Amino acid sequence: MQTPLEKYFAQRVKNLFNFLHDFELNGGEVSLHDLRVEMKKLRAIIKFLRNIYPKQKLKKPAHLLRNIFQEAGYIREFQIILQWLQKNEYNVIEKIYYPNEKMQSMIVAFQKNTNQLKDDCKEITETVSGFVHGTNEILAEQYFVDINAQVGKLCRRNLPQTEWHELRKLIKQRIYAYNWVQHETENDDPHFAYYHKLQEAIGLWHDFEFIKESLSQKQVYLSQDIEVQKDFNLAWDKLSSSLKYRERHVEEMLARQVVQD
Repeated sequence: MQTPLEKYFAQRVKNLFNFLHDFELNGGEVSLHDLRVEMKKLRAIIKFLRNIYPKQKLKKPAHLLRNIFQEAGYIREFQIILQWLQKNEYNVIEKIYYPNEKMQSMIVAFQKNTNQLKDDCKEITETVSGFVHGTNEILAEQYFVDINAQVGKLCRRNLPQTEWHELRKLIKQRIYAYNWVQHETENDDPHFAYYHKLQEAIGLWHDFEFIKESLSQKQVYLSQDIEVQKDFNLAWDKLSSSLKYRERHVEEMLARQVVQD
């Protein structure tokens, strides 16, 4: 009989190759997003296993998966900025600094490398599979208890913004790890809704932080083009306002957890 971790891993492998196949055929944003989600879940499993087994034994699959995830991440980051600029009609900045053609060329380049990606994913999953099947489910339970305690402790602290993104990653690890342990029912996690909403709130806040940082790095504010300056000033004010709103939302959610405890 399979352990919850084995079942979860088997589903990840199936989804990973299905979404990779979909992306190879259409190069669509949805299939790329789905592919990245599956890679996140697979990375979470590897992170758990590296807490049990010698890190060196899982070094190569971790490295291969990180490289694929980062490459797909560059496209995703460009998409986030481009979608925000298009939504708010900052067309001049988009045309000069974030042209849609550049994103499409990034997708095509990633798509052309699909055969290598398949080979890498096959090596990753075959290596990880041996460790998954050899892992006692008690170890997964202990891991979940530990990471659940870490998340709860951080949420009860007056956490500075500099630690929000790390908290989000830990929450995601906790949400994934919940699937690796045995439960009486499938939906008996009393904290799932809160943690899910909190990590989403932090994610939205982080997106605005990232967009501001990207505009700063490209030094859009130094442009001598009057139209660019108009777009930039409007965009910067809107970003600053949106960021404050998202900051308050995260702070309120964290404060709510403290009150509940």
